[in-house]
Amino acid sequence: MNCKAILIDDEAWIREGLAEHLEWKEMGIELCGAFADGSQALSYVLAAEVHIILTDIRMPNMTGLELIATLKEHSAEKPELDRVKIVFLSGYDEFAYAQQALRFGAVDFLLKPADEEDIQDALLRAKKQWQMDSAKLQPVRHPEGADNECSPVSYIIKKALHIVNERYTEDLQLAQLAEEVFVTPNYLSRLFKQETGQSFSECVSQLRLEKAKELLTNTAMKVYQIGETVGYPNPRYFNEWFQKATGLTPTDYRNRYTG
Repeated sequence: MNCKAILIDDEAWIREGLAEHLEWKEMGIELCGAFADGSQALSYVLAAEVHIILTDIRMPNMTGLELIATLKEHSAEKPELDRVKIVFLSGYDEFAYAQQALRFGAVDFLLKPADEEDIQDALLRAKKQWQMDSAKLQPVRHPEGADNECSPVSYIIKKALHIVNERYTEDLQLAQLAEEVFVTPNYLSRLFKQETGQSFSECVSQLRLEKAKELLTNTAMKVYQIGETVGYPNPRYFNEWFQKATGLTPTDYRNRYTG
C-alpha cells in the first residue's frame, strides 16, 4: 500500500517549498495535497485516505493541534484515523507547547526553519510507524483510562481550565485563552460546553461566584473589596451580578451564612 501524505501551512511559500524540495518520491511517500489551514485538510482527510500529516501549529480557522483533537474525535466512525501519523513544524513561540503534541501521538516536532534532511527523517519515521501499525491490521488503541486522560481534547480543556482557575479575576477573554492553548475560539467554546456543560463565560462566572461567597463568609473584607478581588471593580455591578446569581445581595448573603 502506498504511503500518502498531506502538508498544512498557512504560508504559501512554505507549502510550495515543502512540496517542491522534499524528496517525496525517493522517500516512497505520495504527497496528495497541500492546504492552507486545518479545516481544509480535515475535510480532505475525512473523505480520502491519508497516512501522514506534516503540519504547522498556528493557523487560521483550525490549528494543527485542533486538527489532531478533531481527528481523534472522528476515529470512532473512521478507525483508520488512529493510525494517521503527525509531524509538527513549529515556530519558536509554539515550541514548548509543541512538545505536548508528543502525548497526542505525534511522531516529531521540528523548529522552523527546519533543515530538509530533518523533515525527511521525521517523515520516514512516520512512514515506518504507519507501516508497523498497518501490519497489525487494526487501529492502535491505548488503555481506556490512559486514552481518555491523554487525549488531545482532554489536554486542551485541562490546560484551558488551569489558566481560567489561575486568572479568572482578570479580564480574560475567550479569544485570548484560545490563543494560549493553540486552538481557535470557536473550537474552544465548543469544548467548554462539551466537556464541562458550561460556556466559557459561565465557567468564569461560577469561579468568581464561589470565590465571592468564600470571601463573604470567611473574611471581614468590605463588599467592594471582594468585588474587586473577584474581577468586578464596579461595586454596583458586583452587587447586581451577585444578587442575580444567588437571589441575595452580598451583604444579605454574608449575614445569612456567617457564623
